[in-house]
Amino acid sequence: MRISTLSPFALLLLTPLTHAYTGDMTYYDPGMGSCGIASGPNDDIVALSNAIMQNGGNPNANPKCGSMIGIWNPYTKKHYTAKVVDTCGACKPEDIDVSPALFKKVAPNGNGRVHGINWGGQKVGG
Repeated sequence: MRISTLSPFALLLLTPLTHAYTGDMTYYDPGMGSCGIASGPNDDIVALSNAIMQNGGNPNANPKCGSMIGIWNPYTKKHYTAKVVDTCGACKPEDIDVSPALFKKVAPNGNGRVHGINWGGQKVGG
């Protein structure tokens, strides 16, 4: 069985999540992120909201930086992973902003914003 065909429940069993979120997914043109990690448009990366990141005085030292999250599209029923590299200042608390290439993978028919995307990871809890 391929991981991309597993249900969200099965993914929770395989990858213990501290929290699971549901929000909108958008994309942006990545560069040097708040984590101090340079990324490009073809990298599988994600920016999380200010509410989730809770950056301190030095956002490069944020323990969420470099961690992996799982992204589940309930419409296509596929799972993807992304590395946390940035903070999305315009995102609502449970929204995510991803690279253009990852957006096309997760939502090939998306128009720039997809509602109801599920995501989570071990280090992204509040």
